[in-house]
Amino acid sequence: MQEEEQAATLAGRRSTDADKRTLLTRSGFGDAVREALRHFDQTDLLAGNALFHADLLSRAGSEGASPQALKALLAQTAATLFESERDHRLYRVLELTYFNPTLKQAAIAEQLGLSFSTYRRHLAICVDRLTEWLWQQEQQFRELGAGGATAQPAGDSPVLPIRPRLSIVILPFLNLSQDPQVEYLVDGIVDALITDLANIPGSFVISRSTAFTYKKRAVPIRQVGSELGIRYVAEGSVFVDQERIRVNVQLIDAETDEHLWAERFEKQRRDVWQVQDEIVGRLSRSIGIQLVRSEGFRGSPNTGDVLDLVMRARALVSEVKRKETAAEATDLFQQALKLDPGCVHARIGIALTRIYQVINLYRLDGRDELLNEAEQQLSGAAAHGPDHIDLLKARGLLLRARGRFSEAIVATEALIARNAAEPSAYKEMGLNNLYLGRTREAVEWFRRADAIAPRDPERWTWLQGLGRALMQLGQDAAAVSAMSQAMENNPDYVRGKAMLAAAAALAGDHETATRWVADYRMHEPTMTIQQFARQRSSVPPDAVSQIYREESRRILEGMRLAGMPDEEIIFEHEMSSF
Repeated sequence: MQEEEQAATLAGRRSTDADKRTLLTRSGFGDAVREALRHFDQTDLLAGNALFHADLLSRAGSEGASPQALKALLAQTAATLFESERDHRLYRVLELTYFNPTLKQAAIAEQLGLSFSTYRRHLAICVDRLTEWLWQQEQQFRELGAGGATAQPAGDSPVLPIRPRLSIVILPFLNLSQDPQVEYLVDGIVDALITDLANIPGSFVISRSTAFTYKKRAVPIRQVGSELGIRYVAEGSVFVDQERIRVNVQLIDAETDEHLWAERFEKQRRDVWQVQDEIVGRLSRSIGIQLVRSEGFRGSPNTGDVLDLVMRARALVSEVKRKETAAEATDLFQQALKLDPGCVHARIGIALTRIYQVINLYRLDGRDELLNEAEQQLSGAAAHGPDHIDLLKARGLLLRARGRFSEAIVATEALIARNAAEPSAYKEMGLNNLYLGRTREAVEWFRRADAIAPRDPERWTWLQGLGRALMQLGQDAAAVSAMSQAMENNPDYVRGKAMLAAAAALAGDHETATRWVADYRMHEPTMTIQQFARQRSSVPPDAVSQIYREESRRILEGMRLAGMPDEEIIFEHEMSSF
């Protein structure tokens, strides 16, 4: 008891000297959380934790900034984050490892029925999610402090709850069928959506048990946001009959009651669980994109907040149709990294934008330097967040950009295992198979991506791959359709104009081919077929298969038929990897 009193005195002395408090960086904050978990039952060591320099702990309740308050903060936050039934095993991993440590880690894994590697992966995920949520709270408290707010206003008025970025509740959907026998399907969509959104890096999703307390209750959106301390609310309805399932969903700002996004999804009713997975996959991706964009728009250009810079950059990365967007995002990520050299999100963000600059041909110079920088940033990110889902995505992209297609397929399969609703993963499977000469397999992967996300802002990336594959197979009319849809999705896709011209020429539609090649040449008037094949390659020319090289000749022939000057058509291997 005397030890605890001494520890509390030491911690209290630190908390009262606020002006001398060291401002923790994101990496320092993460290190402090991990150290606090390791020392959870060692009060004397806990009293020296760097989290006592954080605004988050200085605003603790009646206990003040004491070791007991820190323990309560960690335990209660973890219980809230992993409250859902689906996250119960994750919470048990955290509880048995840190909060109630009676066994060694190998024994904990055995008790939970997990392999040791799976147990370690679950533990890393728990710690990362806990750290991310606490860091968001810390950033919010700092903003309050900068604006002149105090830990406790005069009188007995409580501090208003801080709303974490990317915080959302998925309210129970309405069953418009009025058939109680399909209620399980309606609730199942919400359950799965809650789980999927919780996998978005930096998200804070209210648990199912709390969300379902609002079932069949007409509560104003602002009241829901205030009661739960969240920024966003998703609500919707489901109609089911013998032939179809129709889902309507909307995303609402819980602070302003502004409707940010709405979408309608309709599927034929066949295998119920397959349909549910497809609907949830499309919903989670669409809502995730909108959340990131909304948070990016909230940001101030003059802020020095690391998280704010990252959010603004991620909003730009979700819109990768223009090369200027990639450059702007890189600059914001670099600013964040200067403020916090250990920021995993910034490192992965820089890597992704550098890779996009290469594979989308936004930068035709310095290809190796850009990819080397991406690899360095991913290595740095892996040291702090080895299980970050965007790290898996970036690794697969980097391997493809380097021409290591078989390895890229293995990396992408790992991403699909983590998130089967990610359409860009199926696009990557398609492209890697295409370059390996497995053209028919590539077509199926591209079509799977489009089935999951037919209205996705990145849809053009897999449609252009589909169009190329179909041309290689001689299915020219279908290729025209795919490339036309790609251009509708991204009118700024310059290379796509030449590809669409080739498809139309091969299909015998010379009027359309002539129009599109003229449009393309307005952007690149001196381009020839030979230069196009040599310069417009997103992968190393020597890495593609012989089958791909031979099949690609049809596309170059289509460009010639469309009227693109050819200088001299030479189908060397270095010209057939675009």
